[in-house]
Amino acid sequence: MLRIDGIHAFYGKIEALKGISLEVREGEIVALLGSNGAGKSTTLKAISGLLQPQKGEIWFAGENISGMKPHQIVSRGVIHVPEGRRIFGGLTVLENLELGGFTVRKDKPFVRQGIERAFSLFPRLKERKSQLAGTLSGGEQQMLAICRGLMARPKLLMLDEPSMGLAPIIVQEILGIIKQINEQGTTVLLIEQNAKAALRLVTRGYVMETGKIMLADTAEVLSRDEKVVRAYLGV
Repeated sequence: MLRIDGIHAFYGKIEALKGISLEVREGEIVALLGSNGAGKSTTLKAISGLLQPQKGEIWFAGENISGMKPHQIVSRGVIHVPEGRRIFGGLTVLENLELGGFTVRKDKPFVRQGIERAFSLFPRLKERKSQLAGTLSGGEQQMLAICRGLMARPKLLMLDEPSMGLAPIIVQEILGIIKQINEQGTTVLLIEQNAKAALRLVTRGYVMETGKIMLADTAEVLSRDEKVVRAYLGV
């Protein structure tokens, strides 16, 4: 579904991605692992068009999306839920969801179905649909950010640190919903600081370090790799 071939990306003169290549197959959950500054978030920004790579190509569903604008990439079914949630705090929960369906807003039954799906995944959002999003708890804000991303029915959902700053019980709920979303047919590319939890959830993983892919394997193999365990699993 997604293939990245040798992309290089820069912030000014600083090379953040140094020729990385990876792929995500339809139906998978794939993790990007690595310490802060490894280039994980930059990779998602490059895929979603927020940062234009200077070299290399990005292919999605057989189409070269390199150089496309973010809204063009969204229209092809690639949705990016960024780190930090980025909800609209001055709008209600329902209004945030409606904005998530902006690109398909003319199909009102489709938008209604998306809202109903969000409320079935996270019943707490239904209870708070008229509440300002900025007054929600951190976990509820993350639930809203994920559901807002789902409103356009993505083929590929990219999640950047969905568990950051959340209590362990809420983390398990969020990760369980991500698995459910995948089982319902959405392919997922996941950045997750909790590497142990991520490797229990995903199909495969890539380990990044200073803008390069250092390791790539199944979740089972990576969870037993001494270097990964030592560097990223806190042992």
